[in-house]
Order: sequence, then structure tokens, then C-alpha cells
Amino acid sequence: MAKIHVGIITFDWFLFEPRARRLGEAAVNAGYTVDVICLRQPHEKSYEISNGIHIYRVPMNRQFGRPLLISILSWCCFLLLAGISITIKHLRSHYDVIVVHNMPDFLIFAALIPKLLGAKVVLDIQDVSPELMAVKAKGGLRKIVVWSACWQERISTSFADHIVTVGWPFEELLLSRGVPHEKITIILNSADPRLFPIAPDSPPHFDKSSEERPFILMYHGTVAARHGLDTAIRAVAIARHVVPQLRLDIKARGEHLPVLKKLTVELGVSDQVMFSEVCPCEEVSDFIVHGDIGIIPYRCDGFMELLLPTKVYEFAWMKRPMIASDTHAMRSMFRPESIILCDPLKPESFADAIVDLYEHPQKRARLVANASEDYIPYRWEQMAERYQKLLALLSKN
Repeated sequence: MAKIHVGIITFDWFLFEPRARRLGEAAVNAGYTVDVICLRQPHEKSYEISNGIHIYRVPMNRQFGRPLLISILSWCCFLLLAGISITIKHLRSHYDVIVVHNMPDFLIFAALIPKLLGAKVVLDIQDVSPELMAVKAKGGLRKIVVWSACWQERISTSFADHIVTVGWPFEELLLSRGVPHEKITIILNSADPRLFPIAPDSPPHFDKSSEERPFILMYHGTVAARHGLDTAIRAVAIARHVVPQLRLDIKARGEHLPVLKKLTVELGVSDQVMFSEVCPCEEVSDFIVHGDIGIIPYRCDGFMELLLPTKVYEFAWMKRPMIASDTHAMRSMFRPESIILCDPLKPESFADAIVDLYEHPQKRARLVANASEDYIPYRWEQMAERYQKLLALLSKN
């Protein structure tokens, strides 16, 4: 029996994009052949094999903080290059399924010719475009941008043979916009245990910090205004007067980093807030192990309140307590006794939570135990198997 041949398209650096990489490796583990078309950083090769995945990089990079129009032009350019690449590869060796990761949704049309020639096309919606554009777009063009995002989502989801998305809040939105229930599969961004082993020699600390050991809050991932890291920094400025050796470690990329660094100077906490570069997925577990509490201070802006970030699953799996904004998405997964939920508009709410968890180590232990229990049905083994079965089913139709 011939192997299932899977193509993946993502407007990102594949080795740094945890979801696309995790799903690609799940397909390889099922015995499928996997090709990826993605962006290329200056130091990266145009082609390499990583964990059994064939990675083809187009001569494009990405930048953060650019005007929306420039981003759209970059998406269109990548659409053309990825479309040419996937078509040539399809003509040489037929793809059974092509998975396209948004943003943008319309990147799915890179697979137009392979679809016409028999390939099934899956759109992986990691971000719902209309809500995200409503947050990003400013000024008089905002209505046009949001309308365009709705329109391109509609035609993209109609073109797709199947939709994969990252959680129940996104599924509810897609259903409300007319996507049939049987066309949607939820694959959560669970932590891959191969990349995030629970190190027995690095248990969470359930004691108070000292001069020798700082009390570390941690955040990793993308940084834009909507991620609310300014709230976390302001909370540190408040809580440091009670919590000795308090530190916030931020390992991130994004256009908001200069603003955050300036804020630390203004608040006098530049010694308490440490910034470092984003790292490959294999190194994230080391970052999590070194900290005491994961912090996720997202804005409630119509988009972020729907988001279940990958780091939530990673903190739960790696047994680190969490402080997060009180959002619909967080409440959809965790019980109130599993995570500390705060008002995203009030830094003092986060500061109070930091002080409370510092002063009550056993409360941190209970949070970890409860979040671990909540996480059991969503572990990556179940998500990977669901994805593998979906690819197999689509390849037969």
C-alpha cells in the first residue's frame, strides 16, 4: 500500500512554528511522507530534512510590526511562490492531502491546481481572521479590512475540503458563520511530550524564593500589544515591593518588544524583566523548567479572549502554575481551582495574584495538580491520533 503523501504550507519559519511542526511530525509518526513549504531565515538552508520532514524554504522572510498593507502584499507574494512550488511537487509526486496553516486564510488557494488534480485540501485555522483584523486594523479603513477578512474567510473555508481549528471558541464562531459541523475537527495545541518531557530532576518549586533563587514569572511566544505584556510588567513593578527577587523572563519575538523594553526603564524594573530571543521548540521546555509561574496577560479585545495559546498546555504539562487573563477561552478548558484568572485591565489584579501565590506555596501545588487533571483529555497523544485518522480518511475520499 502506497504511503500517504502530505504537503504543508505555512507563512512562518517551520522549525519555530510549534503547531505546524507538531502536526507534521504526527503525520511522519503515522508513516506518512511529509513535505513543508515555508519561509526562510538568512541562516537557513533552502532544503533540509528534519525529523523525517522534507522542508522546502522559499526565498522570503517575515518581519513584525509592518503596516497591514505590506503584510498583505507579503502574503500574496508567498501565495504565488508557495503555489508554484506545491504545484511542481504535486505534478512530480501526487499529494493526497495538503494542509495550509493560516494566517492568511486565502493562502489555501496556493493548493488550487493540486486540488483540481485530486488532492484534498485542509485549512488549519489558528487565528480567526475577522476578529484578528478588527484588532489590528486602525483608522478609516478598519471597516473595509474587517469586511475583506470576513469575505476571504468565507471563500477559503468553502474551498477547503476540511477545516481544522485550535479550540471550541473558534469552532463556535465558524459554525455561526455557516461552516458545516461535519467539516470541522478540533486539534488542540497540546504539548508534544517528546519536546516537553517532565524532567524528574526539575520539579516545580513550592517554597519561597531567596536571595540565591529568584521567584520567576515567565512568558514565551509572540509579543504584540494584544498580548498584554505591559500589564505583566506593571504588575511586577507593584509586586516587587512584597516579593523579593521577583523576576519576569520574556522569551519572545514581535513588534511590541521595543515598547516593552522602554516601559521597564520608565517603571524602574529593567533589572527585574529579562528579555531573550525566541528559540526552537526543543529549547522551550528548558525555559519553562527554570521558572516558577507562567503568566498569560492577554487583552479581552474580541480576539484574544477566544484564544487558547500553546503555552497554556505547555505550562500545564510541565507542572507550572498559571496566572492568566479571565477569558472565555481559558474558562472553556480550566476549572476555577486550576488557574488564577485576573482582570486584564488591572495590573494590580495580576500583582495580587503574584503575591498570593508567592506567599502560599501549597496553593501553587494545588493549582498544578488541578490543571494537570484538567489537561488529561487534551494530551497530545489523543490529538495526534485524531489528526492522523483525519488525514487517512481524507486520503481515501
